[in-house]
Amino acid sequence: MNFIKHATITLLILFVIACLAYWAIALSGRMDVSADGAHWPVTDRVLETVRENSVRRHARDLTPLLPDITDTDRLHEAVVGFEDMCAACHTPPGGSPTALAQGLNPPAPDLADSARKRSPDELFWVTKHGIRMTGMPAWGPTHSDDELLPVVALMTRFPDFADDDYANLLAAAREAGVEHHHHHHEHEHDHDHDHGQHHDHDNDHEHHHEGHSHDHTHFRHDGEAPKSTATILRHGHE
Repeated sequence: MNFIKHATITLLILFVIACLAYWAIALSGRMDVSADGAHWPVTDRVLETVRENSVRRHARDLTPLLPDITDTDRLHEAVVGFEDMCAACHTPPGGSPTALAQGLNPPAPDLADSARKRSPDELFWVTKHGIRMTGMPAWGPTHSDDELLPVVALMTRFPDFADDDYANLLAAAREAGVEHHHHHHEHEHDHDHDHGQHHDHDNDHEHHHEGHSHDHTHFRHDGEAPKSTATILRHGHE
């Protein structure tokens, strides 16, 4: 009994000392929280272990049904959705990293590599719920599952993409006039606004998208005619 009592007291003392040390470090401001700094290797290992096991655990009960994106229209919607939601951080196959991607800490993973290592369930869970303190947002609050699943299905195809497949597919989608739209939760707000206010909101939203352009030239190959979507689709099955 004396051994258990002394061991318990010792552990409590050590716990108190650890808490005081933690607060002393936290309150001193000596910890570098800059994005261009680096964690200790042990910190990186702990965070990665926690992150990977958390995603695996929370995604294990999901059964998302990935849509068939061999349909040209759906494939175009998927690539435009990825371009508008993901490409700024996650460099697509054959692309060059943006200034935003180069400044992220931790860096956004290569999704072609993630598609090899993660299950579709895990890819969907991360896309929908995000990951805290990594820069990965949760797209679930603004997009329905039906809007996110085609984008996830596209990610699972990235390991089979040639360097110019993404750029050619995006060019074909833009040429076809495909735009990224999301409608999740909009109906919940319709009851709070009259028809005129809702109409004005839609117009403002449209003008915002018309005035907000992206420079995608770093994904294009000047002088090359875009490969057809059908060719890209065939390539993914070869």
